[in-house]
Amino acid sequence: MTTQLPPEPKQIEITLTVRNEAQARELDAAWREIISGKRLPRTEVLEHDVEGVMERARVALERIEKAIRENPTTGQARRLTHFLAGVYNGTDYPCDLTDLRALDTELATACLDYLNYDRLGKREVHHHLRGGDRELHQWIADYSIEPALILDEERAAAFADLAERLDRSRYDLLREAIEDLVFKHRRKSPPA
Repeated sequence: MTTQLPPEPKQIEITLTVRNEAQARELDAAWREIISGKRLPRTEVLEHDVEGVMERARVALERIEKAIRENPTTGQARRLTHFLAGVYNGTDYPCDLTDLRALDTELATACLDYLNYDRLGKREVHHHLRGGDRELHQWIADYSIEPALILDEERAAAFADLAERLDRSRYDLLREAIEDLVFKHRRKSPPA
């Protein structure tokens, strides 16, 4: 009895074109995962592919800048500016990450790609913007994004202690204090 070998599987040739070396390395890594059946954790790939992270961030930031410049009256432009302000100085300009949900997929992904680069701490965002920090500050002003009000440690501790002693929420106390302050100043100077 003769054992017949199965026929050679038909070979398929695929040609792919990528824009740069970073994309070529990413494609090669993805192909190796497919062939081996072993999936590399994305974080491991990102840690070893700093050039790819940097290239994606460059493209992402160009996309973000273009959206702000070409569509300045949209809510997306305001959200993107708030995101950039938060990356620039998160203490002064905290960014609510749920705002990214309101962005279209391409822009939300661009924000995440840039944030992935920013975690490396290589260079501040304003150094990558075409118009530098001057343009970023202009956008912040254009969208009336104000720095957060921050209490120093001593006042924050005293305020938290007061809320605890009065068994009231800090937000209720803050609201009351603002209303009192506004009322006091309205009595002193009548509206114009």
